[in-house]
Amino acid sequence: MYGRKFFFTALIIVVNLSCFAQTKTIVGLKQAIDTALHNYPGLKAKQFQVESANRSLNDSKHQRLPAIKISDQVDLGTDNGMGGSYFPMGIIPSTSGGIRPDNNTNLFSGNIGAAYLEHELYNFGFNGARIESSKSLVNYNKADYAETSYLLQFHIAQLYFDLLRYRLLTGIQQKNIERFRVLYNYIKAYSSSGIRAGVDSSIANAEVSKAKIEYIQTNETYNKLKREFVYYTGFKTNNFEIDTTLYYLPGVLINQLKENVSADSVSDNNPVMAYYNSRWQYALSQEKLIKKSYLPKIYLVGSAWERGSSISSKDVFGNISTGLDYSRNNYMAGLTLTYNLVDIVHQKDKAAIQYYQSESMREEVQQQKSLLENQLQQADIAIQAAIDREKEIPLQLKAAQDAFSQKSAQYDAGFANISELTDASYLLYKAETDEVESLSDLLNTLLQKAVTNNTLNSFLNSF
Repeated sequence: MYGRKFFFTALIIVVNLSCFAQTKTIVGLKQAIDTALHNYPGLKAKQFQVESANRSLNDSKHQRLPAIKISDQVDLGTDNGMGGSYFPMGIIPSTSGGIRPDNNTNLFSGNIGAAYLEHELYNFGFNGARIESSKSLVNYNKADYAETSYLLQFHIAQLYFDLLRYRLLTGIQQKNIERFRVLYNYIKAYSSSGIRAGVDSSIANAEVSKAKIEYIQTNETYNKLKREFVYYTGFKTNNFEIDTTLYYLPGVLINQLKENVSADSVSDNNPVMAYYNSRWQYALSQEKLIKKSYLPKIYLVGSAWERGSSISSKDVFGNISTGLDYSRNNYMAGLTLTYNLVDIVHQKDKAAIQYYQSESMREEVQQQKSLLENQLQQADIAIQAAIDREKEIPLQLKAAQDAFSQKSAQYDAGFANISELTDASYLLYKAETDEVESLSDLLNTLLQKAVTNNTLNSFLNSF
């Protein structure tokens, strides 16, 4: 009788053994998100892109500044000129004077110092379009950073809830292993004494191995999720556990979570929508910039220069050293208008290319909004299903516990066979896993709605 009492006690009240002998750090959801936002390289890269765009805006503003160039040179060579004109082609030096009947091989020295100013006085709105385009680029990169940060928080929360699910499932499967191990030891004692057939102990032993395999597979998934978690958060070790107290959320908090994500519309303030809108706005600014870039430009130009030469005004070659001093100076200023007539064709082609790119991005904005609206409706359906399922879980679990207790007693009395007992054990195991998965599904569906209707921060701050 003592053995039987021990059997029932061990089967009905199974001790939840600890899998981890060493102390591990408990990581909360808020800590995980903050750590990921601080360490994730992809987010840091987006921050650098924002800084780059800010510098690009400064550069666009500085394009208004004039170009002021100074130069000075000292020369030594010959001076033989002749009548006629030619295109300099950028590599042919200029020769002043020196027109003689014969070629002269005498050397001269000379120097020249010059200052040149070129200022774009008016470009028909090109400067303004360039600055606005740079501002749009800044906004686009900021929106890109905000979207990456937003979706990173969503992914970490989703990953955290999955870790919670598999961590609890491993605990349930350990209890399942222990339950079948106790069952196997008890049946083996029965079989050895001839009370039960030997096949019963074989079936029980097979169930032990089956439970172990399920535990191994679940633990594998859990460890893979931990590695992914480490990748995003930047933790240096796997020696941590998540906070499983989230599993015991009170009904009041669950109702608060549902209230926090109750909004039923997709706002343009959603970081995902803001990102797509900023891409579109940047494309429109590029379109305007292209049109302005091909318009005429009016420049103010001016120059002042001084020269020296060892050749006198009477064409006498003097000492080389006399050419190193400045002896003449000049200045000149003027207005110029430049316009490439063929640019009319180029402007039309480039603007058409950019126009269709802008239209493509406008359609992507509409597509993304429709996608989020669809996800919002699906989230509502999933939330209601998860809530309904949560209501059934206590009933399922209580019935499964009663069935297992009854079948254990019936088996012991000889009124049930091993198949009925293992079926009852499976029902209990299924009810326990359904309880875990039900809460996990509820948290994930609430999270999905929160990220869709831009209530993610309120949702996460509830934990």
